[in-house]
Amino acid sequence: MAISANYFFIAIGLLLTAILLFFQPIPIKDTMADNVNVAELELRNFTLYELGSDGLKDIMIGHYGFRYTDRIEVEEIDYTDNAGKQRNNLQADFGVYNNKDLITLEGNVRYYREDGMKFRSNVAVINQVDESITAAGPFTMNKFSDNVVGTDLFYDTKNGLTRAKDVTSIFTLTE
Repeated sequence: MAISANYFFIAIGLLLTAILLFFQPIPIKDTMADNVNVAELELRNFTLYELGSDGLKDIMIGHYGFRYTDRIEVEEIDYTDNAGKQRNNLQADFGVYNNKDLITLEGNVRYYREDGMKFRSNVAVINQVDESITAAGPFTMNKFSDNVVGTDLFYDTKNGLTRAKDVTSIFTLTE
């Protein structure tokens, strides 16, 4: 008994029509919430140069970087500021660069200044408008053979003012 090709194609057409009518697709839930930040730009092993009218202002080097609308997050940040009187270098495990005014550094923060002053802390916030650095928690600071240990450092780079709590220091005085 031979089945004609027409019956075969009619049966296939009816089967596909039944699948289309009776089977409904499973609704897919939105996997991203409305308030989730998605990086606009991702960088790996990068160097950013900021140039001003008078030359190179700053350099930011990082292992991973993520630019969002309001901030740049950088892993293994190495930031050099060349805009002031003396060149400053900041390094940390993680940094957030907000709107070009605040840089928040976390984890193994190291600060070096061209004149030999340096400090270490776990957390530091750099305010570029006030030209100040605030290190919450314990810190160590030294310049040549002078050493300072304390907590809650505030350093005004423009005026050279330094404040801290629980300070212990060793200074070398010359006669």
